[in-house]
Amino acid sequence: MNWPPVKAWTSKLYIYGQLHFVAINYGGELSTRWVIMMSVIDSSVLVKVSYSELSDPANWKSGWDEVNYLNSSNLGDNKGESSNSINSQISIDSGLTIPITKKTIRPWFCYD
Repeated sequence: MNWPPVKAWTSKLYIYGQLHFVAINYGGELSTRWVIMMSVIDSSVLVKVSYSELSDPANWKSGWDEVNYLNSSNLGDNKGESSNSINSQISIDSGLTIPITKKTIRPWFCYD
């Protein structure tokens, strides 16, 4: 999987009742890479996941999948940090800032 990550993601487990997320920021080096995800429906739901977890197709799928997953998660069990401890600053290449100050914007989806 490429770095930096695309923006649109679907969790295979409900995270605080949400499945669809936007990768709003990322950082770290090699094995300590991380991605901050914000729910598409409820912006108060933030989760910081390791890049290795995001790369695992058992946990996440690139893009917004319409499949209804039946499992649930409270995030604290296996999905990283809670919303209260996450800095929700948006990356410069997110394309979500006004004005957009960078010509290179990360894609929303992975095009194979």
